[in-house]
Amino acid sequence: MNHTDSGWLEKSSKIITQKAFNIVGLGPRIIDRLIEEGLVNDPSDLFQLKEGDMLPLDRFAKKSVENVIKSVDSRKNISLSKFIFALGIRNVGEETAQDLAKRFGSLEKLKKVSLEDLQGIKDIGPVVAKSIYNYFKEKKNLDFLDKLKKVGIKIEYVKIPFSSGKLKGLIFVITGSLETMSREKAKEKIRFLGGEITEAVSMKTSFVIVGKDSGLKFEKAKKLGIKIINEKEFLKLIK
Repeated sequence: MNHTDSGWLEKSSKIITQKAFNIVGLGPRIIDRLIEEGLVNDPSDLFQLKEGDMLPLDRFAKKSVENVIKSVDSRKNISLSKFIFALGIRNVGEETAQDLAKRFGSLEKLKKVSLEDLQGIKDIGPVVAKSIYNYFKEKKNLDFLDKLKKVGIKIEYVKIPFSSGKLKGLIFVITGSLETMSREKAKEKIRFLGGEITEAVSMKTSFVIVGKDSGLKFEKAKKLGIKIINEKEFLKLIK
């Protein structure tokens, strides 16, 4: 994977700004413009932006530039799971990133893990395991990690009590949008209470939480006879 490849850059920058680091105000259009102007050559460059870099560009007002820079600076601390997700490793989504953070506890341990150990992790198959293993064996990826550290990214190693809690042993799937909280917040609450999250409904699923505009997962849950609960019931469950 080439860190100067524009397609990879746009995808990785989107993950970093929207899903992982949640940098407010730095949307796809602004990222595209920064790439075009040569201000961003890989995602780590986003964290080195200065007001003086953006102000000379057309249609960039001083106040909006100040807000973007302030937002970037405020997002340099990130949890291990979100950092792993932000790397854009092939086949590694949010849930797999959570599993890896839970299992290894630090980036250094993950970097040194063997392919055999990766394959032994629950819900991580041989294809995903190989993607993870290969990523941390490539020098350019290790150099990229070093660069992120140098620009001030700090990984927060917060131990989440996965092994205990009232939801221990229960597996949840969320479909549709929730009204009282974001889906990400709901996932965090489930994990904090010891539960697990998966994206696919199966016979192993304990509950399917159904929100507004639920889709095929709701229909599959009904066919399989999986327990279906609405948002109100979910909130009672996590009290």
